[in-house]
Amino acid sequence: MTNPARRMLSALLITLFVLAGCGGTDHPAVPTAAEAGLTLKEHITRTLDGAQGKDIKVTDPGGKDVPCTEGKVKRTYAATARDAFYSGDSNLTLLAMIGSLDKVAEYDFTSSNSSDTYQEVANKDLHLRIVLSAPAKGSMVVRGETECLPSK
Repeated sequence: MTNPARRMLSALLITLFVLAGCGGTDHPAVPTAAEAGLTLKEHITRTLDGAQGKDIKVTDPGGKDVPCTEGKVKRTYAATARDAFYSGDSNLTLLAMIGSLDKVAEYDFTSSNSSDTYQEVANKDLHLRIVLSAPAKGSMVVRGETECLPSK
């Protein structure tokens, strides 16, 4: 016969292990559009700063809900800057922005029509999409949007 205290301890340990397993999930909680919008703004700002952007100008301040389908909304944000190194090579400017964004967070390349001066990336866990471009000599343009997310 088994000791009742031992049975109780075993049952308690099994329960704790089961409960610990139930709490974990591979998918983080879905943020609101406003929360994701703040992350988007931070990532774009840090990307331009890290790529040595000068004279940063916000071209889309975001902060507003843009209606989507199913009652969801998205947020946008965009900024431009001058390449502080003014290398004159748009490809190098784009690479500097990609390298800078890589230090901010992990993004996956998504654009099938990328070029030496344009690249689209996304982070599925953060529900963000960002477009990096160097459309002219010494010019940096970064714009992004959240996925369609709950407003609250």
